[in-house]
Amino acid sequence: WRSPVPNKQHGQIRGYQVHYVRMENGEPKGQPMLKDIMLADAQWEYDDTTEHEMIISGLQPETTYSFTVTAYTTKGDGARSKPKLVSTTGAVPGKPRLVISHTQMNTALIQWHPPVETFGPLQGYRLKFGRKDMDTLTTMEFSEKEDHFTATDIHKGASYVFRLSARNKVGFGEEMVKEISVPEEVPSGFPQNLHSESSTSTSVQLTWQMPLLAERNGIITKYTILYRDINVAYQPVELPVVPADTTMTLSGLKPDTTYDVKVRAHTSKGPGPYSPSVQFRTLPVDQGR
Repeated sequence: WRSPVPNKQHGQIRGYQVHYVRMENGEPKGQPMLKDIMLADAQWEYDDTTEHEMIISGLQPETTYSFTVTAYTTKGDGARSKPKLVSTTGAVPGKPRLVISHTQMNTALIQWHPPVETFGPLQGYRLKFGRKDMDTLTTMEFSEKEDHFTATDIHKGASYVFRLSARNKVGFGEEMVKEISVPEEVPSGFPQNLHSESSTSTSVQLTWQMPLLAERNGIITKYTILYRDINVAYQPVELPVVPADTTMTLSGLKPDTTYDVKVRAHTSKGPGPYSPSVQFRTLPVDQGR
């Protein structure tokens, strides 16, 4: 609102009072309420260009209120402004109650209960969930009668976030957020795509990819490479790769020799299975310099 025009201020305006009351069927209902704004000396007004505002909180949703404003001087209150009727919008539901139970079968049971405050009939729920280290979450919607869901393909050694909100005719409400961390296990899968990048007469550079996400079962802490000369049956060499790089150069090899190589991944719980064997051959001496 703006100040009264100067010729109707009749003195120095010291503040304003906002009066408001709930309306039903065009009639005031309940106790009128009042909010006061007292102006500091630096805010004293000498014209009608100053605009004022106030936020009124604690109102009921989907309710009509009548607002009036009065200015006051040291002599008292002035006339009230014309009433302004304002209707609040509907409120969205509060947070549902959410319980997450992890099972041993790579699943999670998600159960929920309606919010305490629904602000009208519920029309359904929305669940978003996924690994915390991934950018995208899976989104699912449920009817107002449903109260549980079983999420499958829950990976061991990963942390998951679950976000559930309830919906009424106005929209979805605030999300209830729960997180679970699934204990680590040894990897259930092996590193992928083991191959040679380059070779000399005495070395081979190997590269590979991490095990599949669902088969890592935790943070990969290191790899182990097992290799042997295919002509020597029982003398394999085992080398750790720490930190968990996905490349390594085998050196000190024999020229013009075929080697059998495989790799496995480790978590804090131990090693997983070795990859299928792949064979590489070093170059002859006259080609490997």
